[in-house]
Amino acid sequence: MSDQTDTEKTHEPTPKKLEDSRKKGEVANSPEMKHATMFVAAVVITGGAGVWTVDRLIKMFVELWGDASAVPFRTGGDAHVFASTIISQFAIAMLPLFMILMFFALATLFLQGRPTVALARLKLKWSKLTPLAGIKRIYGKQGIVEFFKTLAKFGLVTCVALIVVWPYARGIETLVGVPVAVIASSIADLVFMMLKAATILVVALAIFDFIYQRHAFLKKMRMSLQEIRDEHKNAEGDPKIKAKVRAIGMERAKRRMMSQVPEATVIVTNPTHYSIALKYDHGVMAAPILVAKGVDEVAFKIREVATAAGIPIVESPPLARALYASAELDKPIPTEHYSAVAEIIGYVMRLAREKS
Repeated sequence: MSDQTDTEKTHEPTPKKLEDSRKKGEVANSPEMKHATMFVAAVVITGGAGVWTVDRLIKMFVELWGDASAVPFRTGGDAHVFASTIISQFAIAMLPLFMILMFFALATLFLQGRPTVALARLKLKWSKLTPLAGIKRIYGKQGIVEFFKTLAKFGLVTCVALIVVWPYARGIETLVGVPVAVIASSIADLVFMMLKAATILVVALAIFDFIYQRHAFLKKMRMSLQEIRDEHKNAEGDPKIKAKVRAIGMERAKRRMMSQVPEATVIVTNPTHYSIALKYDHGVMAAPILVAKGVDEVAFKIREVATAAGIPIVESPPLARALYASAELDKPIPTEHYSAVAEIIGYVMRLAREKS
């Protein structure tokens, strides 16, 4: 039962898995967002920048054809100046459209998340170039779903456009006999109204589709408990290896600590469990420093090394336990133990003077 639970993909994907899938080009992607961006760009162009561009181009051509006879073409330089003027004016007129299209092209990349370049997707796969693969893509389940989605969207857009235009249908007959400019303006207004309504619909569909695609993608990326454990193990390292490294580090620290025991001034012990090695140089150190400590086997080893080096050993169970709990290696002892330690060090120094 536990193994079955560990393999069930019921957990949300980790940030690492999402990042790895993004690098492979596997992200939540809604084609409707691209369509919505195109429609919004069309509204912006036809409603503002496009009108300005058309007006500027019309003025340019009117001036060109109206004063064509006044343009000199006596030398090649005259033709060059004429062509440069036409190109520059045309470029200035088209620049707003180019900037708008560039903006919405970039917006398409960022609307669905941080863009990425997946080199893996650029590799040529011959299996996808076979006719059978193409037929599967077109007539497969996903292809059929996309076809009906496109058909339904086209139907909705057409219905919305007709609903918007229908109230103005009766006024079309009034355009008979009016100047062409008025007819063109009226038709342009109707087309722009249909475009705005279609854009609102397409944007709403795009938002809904993106939410659905995001939900479906995260569901597809779900992980089992075992996959999360494996990912954690790979990221943090194998626990067994980490434990071994930690054990090696502790062993090295223990050896380094033992090497300082012969330099200690006194060893404070609880005869059966604790050993504390203290070092104090009168006139050099402001307070005694703990150079080694340990319990059980380590405590016995400290006493063994101290005995071999001739270091005095003093039994003081309460002080030994207190120093083991509160003092840190290679640091001065806590101030609350100064008095008790001073008595022991003073006792050791008196013994040393008596022997000398």
